[in-house]
Amino acid sequence: MIWLVTLLLATASAPGQAPNSRTARLRALLGEFSTDPHSDLPAAVQKAIFLARALQERAAALQTAQERRQQEELDAIMRRPEDKATLVAITDQALRSRNAPRAAEQLIHILDVQGVPRFFSPLDKALLQGFRSFGTYLPGVAMPMVREKLREETANAILPAEEEHLLAHLSARHGEGLRMNLNLLGEALLGERAAEERLKTYLDLLQRPLIECISVKISTIHSQISALAFEDTVDALCDRLELLYREAARMRFRRPDGVEVPKFVYLDMEEYRDMRITAEAFMRTLDRPGLERSSAGIALQAYLPDAFAVQRRINAWARARVSAGGAPVTIRLVKGANMEMERVDAALHGWHQAPFRTKPETDANYKRMLREGLRAENIAAVRLGVASHNLFDVAYALVLAEGLGVLDAIQIEMLEGMANHQRRALSEVADNLLLYAPATRREHFVHAIGYLVRRLDENTGPDNFLGHAFKLRVDSEPWGRLTEQFVASFGLIDGLTDSPRRTQDRTLPVLRPTEHRLGLDGFVNEPDTDLSLPQNLDWARAIIERWQPRCGDRAADIPLAIAGREI
Repeated sequence: MIWLVTLLLATASAPGQAPNSRTARLRALLGEFSTDPHSDLPAAVQKAIFLARALQERAAALQTAQERRQQEELDAIMRRPEDKATLVAITDQALRSRNAPRAAEQLIHILDVQGVPRFFSPLDKALLQGFRSFGTYLPGVAMPMVREKLREETANAILPAEEEHLLAHLSARHGEGLRMNLNLLGEALLGERAAEERLKTYLDLLQRPLIECISVKISTIHSQISALAFEDTVDALCDRLELLYREAARMRFRRPDGVEVPKFVYLDMEEYRDMRITAEAFMRTLDRPGLERSSAGIALQAYLPDAFAVQRRINAWARARVSAGGAPVTIRLVKGANMEMERVDAALHGWHQAPFRTKPETDANYKRMLREGLRAENIAAVRLGVASHNLFDVAYALVLAEGLGVLDAIQIEMLEGMANHQRRALSEVADNLLLYAPATRREHFVHAIGYLVRRLDENTGPDNFLGHAFKLRVDSEPWGRLTEQFVASFGLIDGLTDSPRRTQDRTLPVLRPTEHRLGLDGFVNEPDTDLSLPQNLDWARAIIERWQPRCGDRAADIPLAIAGREI
């Protein structure tokens, strides 16, 4: 077959080969496809399945022995959920404390109660058994060794951010013809001094010759994010984002193919409550004078039904911007990686969870957002980052973009260190591939714990493509099940909503409880006010507007009431 020959020849190609050679290979591969007239599936869906098969077969051929060993470990974790729970407990509990005796005591307690996970190698098992016996005697020596071991084991997925190691890795990737999006891991800040330091770090990164693109979370550049103070929060974020966007526009990066481009800043999406704040700050900042020709990107999470409404709003704004002579922007489509956090947050406040309840709905919304982004009027103003390791979704995006002649307007985005054999297969047919690369310094490795737990959960999900990626074989039972999931999601698209799953509205009259619910058996707490919802924010603003004339300049002065006297 022509496509097989071209793919095999690709392995001998130079890393800096002309981009159109990959496009030619993709078109040659798709040229082998013929529609099944007896199938009920649309031609584009059939073609996507055909392309996914070819990519998976190629990925399996490119898989290394080390990657197969990693899959064996992953399989062992999936077979024993109790070992997964132990690994999460070790990562999330024992390694957080900076107090070595406390951390050692916690680790030994976990190993005593839950045992040593069976998927570890014999050497690692022996080391952990030794730690159980002697760890408390020299915790100041033992715990740093444990942390360093974890850092080494995860270095393929979380890069060391020390300059020497980071720049060496980026240089090697650049030599392979790969582009990188650097994300410094970190947790929400506790003060403005830390925010200023992180902003300076981002500005310094943009000045590094080997760094083309960085991802920024709004919680790392502003410590006082508040949905209630929506306008003040957005204004503060715009001031700081403006510094980043101007610096990115000023600096230049030479890509592996020799093309010189301005540097790029992506806004990462975090919690649901920050979605509208992030989108508003993104658009308002780029509307500022002098930034009309600056380009930037924002991530949207398909597991949120109202992310589709936000996408359409950004698309409309970007179309007007480009019509006025401005530069296009980019939306990075992701499915979402904070499901457990969103569930816990919703439960604590008495709300419905913001994301869809089922994965098929998320998959359907991803395809809906992909189609919306590829409409001719939208793709001219908003480039698409197709961020997924699901080869069916990636193949579908490539098929649609190739059919519309807009392959140059999309880029495939994958995680550094995750299913590298997939990435190598895709790099043979995709011109524009960007790797999302988390990084952290040794002293800040605690910030990587949340990321590691999320990835562990993602990689071991039975319905997640990435959980099968290393061992997946075309026409196997898992392949058939994943194919069925891909096809089934199309049937859900027309029934999706773009409204929030939370419907609380404080502008409506409060319903008094009926008599039978006044007893303890029928008691239900009133949920907290959800200020991430526009109607509740309007309600809060109306209260301020009502009180402002009564208090004048003293509207913000709230006295203390002590012993019945206001002070």
